[in-house]
Amino acid sequence: MLAARTVTTTGSGRVALPRSVAVVRVTATHRAATLVGALAGAESARAAVVEVARRHVDPADAGAVATQSLDIWQTTDDQGRRVGHEARHALSIRAASLDAAAALVQALADEVGDRISLDGVSPAAVPSEEDHRTARERAFADARATAEHLAELAGAGLGSVVSVAEGAARGGARGGAADARLASAKTPVGLEGGEEDLTAAVTVVWELG
Repeated sequence: MLAARTVTTTGSGRVALPRSVAVVRVTATHRAATLVGALAGAESARAAVVEVARRHVDPADAGAVATQSLDIWQTTDDQGRRVGHEARHALSIRAASLDAAAALVQALADEVGDRISLDGVSPAAVPSEEDHRTARERAFADARATAEHLAELAGAGLGSVVSVAEGAARGGARGGAADARLASAKTPVGLEGGEEDLTAAVTVVWELG
C-alpha cells in the first residue's frame, strides 16, 4: 500500500498596529546615613510618584501602578568605607494613551523632580481578537499559496488539509524608540508611538492529489 503523498508548508501573517498606549518606568531613590532614613526617603518619593500617577492613569485599571522591585544596599566612599544606605523603589505605570504618558512624565519631572529617575517609556499596541484573527487568516493564506506552488512543481494538485498547527504570535516595534524629552515646562514631553507588527504563523500539512 502506497503512503499518502503530502506537502507541509509554513505561512506567516502580519497586521500593523499603532502603538497607542505606554508603560512608564520610574524609580524613587534616596540616600541617607541610616537604612531607616534611606527607606523612609524612598517611601516618601514613591508616595509622591503614586499621587501624580493616579491623576494620569485609567481609574478602572486596578493594576496601572505596580511595584517592580525594592532594593536597599550600603553605600561606600572612595576608600571603600561604609557611609550610608541607598534605597530604590522601582515602579511601572501603565498609561492608557501616549498623551497621558507624556503628561505623566512631565508631571513627574515638575512635581517629584530629582527624587526619581526615569528608566524608560515603552509604547505598545493593544491588539484585538479581530487583529489576531486577521493575522492567522493571512498566515493560512500564505501557507496555502506556497503549498499550491509546490504542488504545481511536483505535477500534482493540492488536496485536503491533514493538520494545522499554530505558531506563537509575536509583536515587533517599528518606527524607533519612544522619544521622551524632559525639558522645561515651556517645552512639554513628546512621544512618538510608531507601529508594532502583530504576526502569526501556521504550519499546514496538505494531501497531494
